[in-house]
Amino acid sequence: MQASLTRQDLEQLTLRWEQWEAEATTISRRIVRARLHLLFLLIRFGGLRLGEALELDAKAAVDVVTGMVHVPGASARDVLLPMGCMRHMRRILSLPEAEEMGAEFLRFDQGFVRRKFYEVASPLGLDSTLVGPRALRYSRGLELLEMHVPFNLVQKFLGQQKSSQIAAFLDFAGGAARRYVNAGQAGQNSPEKDCRNSMLGTVSEITLGMRSVLVEVTTFSDLRINALCSHKDFSRMDLHLHQVVTAFIDPDQICFSGEAHSSGFSNQFSGSVEELHREQVETFIGVQLADGTKVYSHQETAVLDSLHLYDGKTIWLAFPARAVKLSVR
Repeated sequence: MQASLTRQDLEQLTLRWEQWEAEATTISRRIVRARLHLLFLLIRFGGLRLGEALELDAKAAVDVVTGMVHVPGASARDVLLPMGCMRHMRRILSLPEAEEMGAEFLRFDQGFVRRKFYEVASPLGLDSTLVGPRALRYSRGLELLEMHVPFNLVQKFLGQQKSSQIAAFLDFAGGAARRYVNAGQAGQNSPEKDCRNSMLGTVSEITLGMRSVLVEVTTFSDLRINALCSHKDFSRMDLHLHQVVTAFIDPDQICFSGEAHSSGFSNQFSGSVEELHREQVETFIGVQLADGTKVYSHQETAVLDSLHLYDGKTIWLAFPARAVKLSVR
């Protein structure tokens, strides 16, 4: 099954909405279709939630010259629409009804709007799960990632503040957004280009010290990892609560043991041995944590031999907060 709309699908759907509005046979129907078309444009190109679009006073919120839209509410933000869609927005917002109805111009029942979204797209043979308001909003987010817009800016564009909202977007279309983020983190600015020992999550706690900053990251699989960074790096990355970051664990600073112990390290997890490649001096080890995350390291063979490891054995690993490097995209 197709996971998301392709760029060609989105172009065809956009043209289909234009055609559908033009096919109206009466004035009253033409006005309703124009209002619905405006909702589509705000969601398709502005990434608005359906509820946000329905509550929008379009005449006041949309700058038809610059294409800037002010979205009020709990996730207040300004989003810039591409100029390609502004021709239709100017036309629709210039209708006398837009002036007369004011803030009521976009008021519709949510169920009615969703049915119309499915109805308009049906001649194209697209899966209904891909053409609803939420799927189109997420598709816009994917488009921005494809254009190499930094993930944190896409997050702000979509008005995502809660970890659950970010996680839902990252899981959309089979995790397409997550793959874009991970691929970007594997670029030249990432501490680990092969993305090993990398965990994606959000900043859940920040403790400022005199010399360093302790940052707690909660991964999207609910692991809590502590990272220590300098004030300079903290400022450079402009870290803040709920920000999406990737935590990279230095494989050379991981310690292994057969049981939990008071190592003094702020990060300690258990997992099962998944890979062992033993050489005379060093052994490559891969451990899968309870949430499915895999952590890799090279260790002295003599040290690991004392643990009598084998595939599937439960083992503990620990590492200091200083062994964790953070990266933002």
